Amino acid sequence: MAVAALVLFNACNPVEKNHAYYLQNATKGWQMVSVKSVPAYQLESGVSLDELFANGDYEHQTGYFYSYEKDDIVIFGENGVETINPGTLVPEEGAYTQTVTTSYRVDEDNSMLYFQMPWEYNDDFTAFDEEVEKCSISACDKDQLILIYTRNDDENPAKAQNTFTITYEPAK
Repeated sequence: MAVAALVLFNACNPVEKNHAYYLQNATKGWQMVSVKSVPAYQLESGVSLDELFANGDYEHQTGYFYSYEKDDIVIFGENGVETINPGTLVPEEGAYTQTVTTSYRVDEDNSMLYFQMPWEYNDDFTAFDEEVEKCSISACDKDQLILIYTRNDDENPAKAQNTFTITYEPAK
């Protein structure tokens, strides 16, 4: 009877799941839903934004993201394979119009994610930049992924350093 109780206890005791587990088990991947900036991000048009994702679009200088970037899906697969699916909205030309495969990793202490962000391109917007972005993992579970990313903007006249809190939810 004691053996049966021990087996039952172990079966009900959940195994601790690390961030890589949750990253990989969003079956359809992760879709960005919010990007908050501190300090507020200054667009060249003079618009100042605290929330970069929900507001406007870059084409009209009313938001930070191009409209076609808002439905991108990032899939974190096994063995460090990252897949970036551009969703249904794609640019006519430029950065990417098809699924791209690259790599990612979670550091040993489970606190940092190194990956290619779908919205970081090279200088001529023909491909993703070669840099892998380093983000602190603020939260990661089956319902959301929250990353903290500090970016120095060399192209913006304000030369600001912004810290972005990026929220992803499982893609539907």
